Amino acid sequence: MTRIPDRVAVTRTPDDDEHQAAEEPPALTADDVRDALAFNADDRDQVLATLRDVLLDTTATRTPEQALAAARIILTAHARQLAALVEAHHQATRTRWGVTRSSRGLLTGYEGARKIVTAYADGLADEQALAEADATP
Repeated sequence: MTRIPDRVAVTRTPDDDEHQAAEEPPALTADDVRDALAFNADDRDQVLATLRDVLLDTTATRTPEQALAAARIILTAHARQLAALVEAHHQATRTRWGVTRSSRGLLTGYEGARKIVTAYADGLADEQALAEADATP
């Protein structure tokens, strides 16, 4: 049986640095986050599942810009999800109670809330589109 020495002198060559750089994990991209959203489309809470996947992915490197892009994409999807929930509640309330003097203010409030959340999502999407346009040469 051959004994492996505890300490071995290692001489580094320039090729080692290139080989080590080639083994670096891929960076997290906006498309990776969008793919994760698409992958989790059938999940009960698509956005939460995607956030979990992105946070648990320790193989991808992240710069502050990449993390911000991921946050924008995930928050945009979450805001759209919230807007859909508000709209569904608005429709259910309208169907149940109709439009009366008593329900008009409530329904108007739901509509206003949906518009605010949708505008927030649109703003995040616009910021991400601008950031991606600036990043492309």
